[in-house]
Amino acid sequence: YDPQYGGFGYSATEMRRPKFPEPSNLDFLLAFAARTPPDQPAAKAAHAKESRQALEMVNSTLAAMAAGGIRDHVGGGLHRYSVDRAWQIPHFEKMLYDNGQLASVYSAAFAQSRDPEHRRVAEEILAFVKRDLTSPEGGFYASLDADSPGGEGAFYTWSKAEVDRVLSPADAKRFKEVYGLTGEPNFEGRYLPVLPSPRLPLALPSAADDPTAPLAQARQQLFRFRAQRPPPATDTKIITSWNGLMIRGFADAGRVFSNEQHVGAAATAADFVLKRLRTPDGRLLRTYSAGKARFNGYLEDYAYLVDGLIALHRATHDRRWLTHAQELTDMQLKLFWDDQEGGSFYTSHDHEALFARSKNPADSAIPSSNAVAAGNLFYLATALDRPDYRKRAAETLAVLAPLAEQAPSAVPRMASVLLQSDAPLGK
Repeated sequence: YDPQYGGFGYSATEMRRPKFPEPSNLDFLLAFAARTPPDQPAAKAAHAKESRQALEMVNSTLAAMAAGGIRDHVGGGLHRYSVDRAWQIPHFEKMLYDNGQLASVYSAAFAQSRDPEHRRVAEEILAFVKRDLTSPEGGFYASLDADSPGGEGAFYTWSKAEVDRVLSPADAKRFKEVYGLTGEPNFEGRYLPVLPSPRLPLALPSAADDPTAPLAQARQQLFRFRAQRPPPATDTKIITSWNGLMIRGFADAGRVFSNEQHVGAAATAADFVLKRLRTPDGRLLRTYSAGKARFNGYLEDYAYLVDGLIALHRATHDRRWLTHAQELTDMQLKLFWDDQEGGSFYTSHDHEALFARSKNPADSAIPSSNAVAAGNLFYLATALDRPDYRKRAAETLAVLAPLAEQAPSAVPRMASVLLQSDAPLGK
């Protein structure tokens, strides 16, 4: 953990290492903070202190990302990663899988800390996805490119003269002061809007005033001006697994913020995937493009989509989402389960022959498919009274246990599942 700027992976010898959001770490810390306290007074005190520390790490990281250039302050959404430690300058690609996970994390962090900035960022993410990454049928596109016709970052950066031309003198002065356009340009002779880095760690909950609130109309004016520029290209593939992550993002935000429109967007996307990316015999396909679905689904397609359907069930209590989740889980177990060692392979049993079949045990920019599948199985075991699902979930965690012992920071999503399930780790 980087105590100065939030985030993870920082070391004094790697000052210029790119910094990624790593939502699986944040998901784990939120689960850690919310875990059930012990009964003993001394243990309760230690538990409370550790929970505060975990929340400080989450809130500080989310606040630092929200202040930096990794957040699109004019159009919403977050870019893929920052090239610097302080989140100031991003790689400008916007990925569906990042924004889906971060919508869930910012929403969950708001539910615990009530920091209004977390809600603002989550709402901006969802507005961006609805506007720029949603197909006419309701599925979610894969990404926006980093490059635009004017070069990398050209779509997102500004000159002082442009700001002066678009805004009134008073709004232009305030915008430049608030978003860092008063000093030297921070990106290739132009300005990428950023906010002052917050002092870390933050107090919980945050009571800071929002200096950007009076600039809402100014940001809309700048957004309309920016929309006239040649935009980055959109990758219009609809990927099942990434849609699952975004379905969960909309459903989680809808549940936390009591917003039926967000839940409706999640339901529309889920219906689209279930209709267009599933074969007559119930198998999932991987991608949809130009009106055609193709390629056998991988474990992550089943696990992430089921995770999204479970989030919809939590948001709506509509049993049809459980029914679809159960059908896909049964198909997943049929196609991917390892009868000898437990856990699931990343590819199906009838996939083309590979030199070795991986089980995708570690988290990366996206979480481990097996960890997500284990969490799904625990939820469905309780919701559907299926003890066989709970047994498979425990067996999946047992497969991941050696990696947890050797490199615990590689498996935060597995640790989240473990905390929330109270299952023993090991066979």
